Amino acid sequence: MSEKIYGRKPVLEAIRSGQRAISRVYLLQGSRDAVLDQVEMHAKARSIPVSLETRHRMDTLAGQENHQGVIAVVDDFKYADLQDVLDTARDKNEPVFVMLLDEIEDPHNLGAIIRSADAAGVHGVVIPKNRAAEVNATVLKSSAGASEYVTTVRVPNINDTIKKLKEAGVWVVGTDVEATKYFYEYDYRQPVAIVIGNEGRGLRRLVKENCDELVKIPMAGKMSSLNASVASALLLFEVTRQREWKVGLPIASSPAPAAPSTQAWDYVPPAVYSSPTPLEASLAPPEKDFFRSGPDSAFETPSEGPPEEMKPIEVEPEDAPGNNKGGGFHW
Repeated sequence: MSEKIYGRKPVLEAIRSGQRAISRVYLLQGSRDAVLDQVEMHAKARSIPVSLETRHRMDTLAGQENHQGVIAVVDDFKYADLQDVLDTARDKNEPVFVMLLDEIEDPHNLGAIIRSADAAGVHGVVIPKNRAAEVNATVLKSSAGASEYVTTVRVPNINDTIKKLKEAGVWVVGTDVEATKYFYEYDYRQPVAIVIGNEGRGLRRLVKENCDELVKIPMAGKMSSLNASVASALLLFEVTRQREWKVGLPIASSPAPAAPSTQAWDYVPPAVYSSPTPLEASLAPPEKDFFRSGPDSAFETPSEGPPEEMKPIEVEPEDAPGNNKGGGFHW
């Protein structure tokens, strides 16, 4: 089976990732920019046929007009196994970091969550087979191509998956507006699975009961909840914050989960996850590391004009005062 994906960034990332076979790429006649040039270059490098089509033909192929001048015919998305997620964490010698989505129905939300998951370094995303969005062209476009890189697992039952994660020594943290603990009060430096509920209903009762801990996001306004993708991003980057900057509660403060007969993997914690010193806990992470610097070539136009030339400093005579420090260049 195959499907059509569209959009400059999604198609480019689908080609670059090499995760799926691509049978053909269609480009809009007379439409050219740096990203479309990259699409054509990478497609030809992988011996993928490229066709130039009229706008009417492109609109017909995509089924809409918002295709950004590029369409690709690809094999259906291939889902991974839960063990692949655990193996990824083990290979990286990192505590498991996985996200479970309990019946997220909007493909735009799913795409945005997967994009945040990729940026936060999640080892895998788990979605249910029933009553939930699947990874398709809309999800790929909403994730800006990130769904081609994030290990995604599709399971028949979320509660069975929670049980397997617990057996592997993973703590399961769900989100609920009635929780007594705020999301930033939990220690995420241990193996952890974050569970996000449905856009309107939240977590189902049994899923909520199977979580080890429930946390909430403080709300100061009139609304009682956030969009699922926004809530996901907050929790995902709190995990990243604690793990990258060693800020959080001591791991020893959380009771150890019941030891299973066989662990899915053996995690060797590096020294970076030791309890923070008072000085470390007081340091705020550099904000610039959380955000992209520079324009995104797929959506933004860099500033035009040549770079400013380097001009040599005029060297004063040797007998001039203060001229014994050497010369150089300035911008």
